[in-house]
Amino acid sequence: MTKSSKQSKPISRKIRFPRRDEMWAVVTEMSGGSRMRALCADGKTRMIRIGGKLKKRVWCRERDLIIVKPWVVQTDEKADLVYRYLPTERNRVLHRLPEEINIW
Repeated sequence: MTKSSKQSKPISRKIRFPRRDEMWAVVTEMSGGSRMRALCADGKTRMIRIGGKLKKRVWCRERDLIIVKPWVVQTDEKADLVYRYLPTERNRVLHRLPEEINIW
């Protein structure tokens, strides 16, 4: 018996961009307990929290490109993680990032 050779195509996700009240950020430090520090597009460093639904599904590392949503209260200090870019997606959106964000 021979196995049939199926060639699988790479999965391509639609690129997500920040919406009205969201912004790009880069993870600068992991704090543990589903929390991290990130440098946001407005130049401020915020404590980012991974919400309950995303806690087990999203794994972040330092220098990952993410989308965050600042809190309505304490907007200068805290935000929630909305989306994490995969490495191939990050390469496709590099030309749209503001200069304040430095991934390298």
